[in-house]
Amino acid sequence: MIPILTPTATEVLRCVRETMESGIIPSLSGRTERSNAATIQHMLRFVEHRIDKEGQLLFDEIAYLRDLFPAALDWLAGRSDAAALKAAIGRAVDATPDPSVYPSLARLGETVAALRQHVCDLLLLLQVTPESDGQAADLHQVLRDYIVWQLEQEGSMVEPAFIGHGPRR
Repeated sequence: MIPILTPTATEVLRCVRETMESGIIPSLSGRTERSNAATIQHMLRFVEHRIDKEGQLLFDEIAYLRDLFPAALDWLAGRSDAAALKAAIGRAVDATPDPSVYPSLARLGETVAALRQHVCDLLLLLQVTPESDGQAADLHQVLRDYIVWQLEQEGSMVEPAFIGHGPRR
């Protein structure tokens, strides 16, 4: 696919980073200055990866959580002390994005943050649930699996920016 606007934001950042690497960093002699430049390079590389991956990661996480929440709703159906949480999760599962509004990173991020809050609320409720509740134990494992998945997704964006590129400072 040929981008409409060239150079792309990723290309601009890469050019800035490469210019620093070839034209600025070699002339730096002080330890603090070189350390600061290394940190700037890491941050530029991280932003390059975020531009390329963040939207899809957020989109995938929304889908993952919307698929996960029906099991939570089943468990919450039998709890009289969680009506507000059940209603909030139900609204989140049923929510349909407005097709006339572009799903910007900010909007996707807000949606993910709200969905993650439901995960936190569920975990708090599960912590005070008797271990004898098998359905709760199953849901707890589903939430653990989600957390592992979510950390792996974030790692796929963070690691390439930092691993193998030397110390940040």
